[in-house]
Amino acid sequence: MMMDYITLAEFILAVFGTGVAVGKIVEKIERLERKKEDEEHNSTSKNDRR
Repeated sequence: MMMDYITLAEFILAVFGTGVAVGKIVEKIERLERKKEDEEHNSTSKNDRR
């Protein structure tokens, strides 16, 4: 009976850990996209003062 609880706890921790890892990957992708958009915006909206 005790093994069932340990297995269930391990499964819950594994699911939680996977969710955290996927969340971090998604956050990095969004940050890269935001950085790319900011660079594109900056390059197109610069004043050409000479």
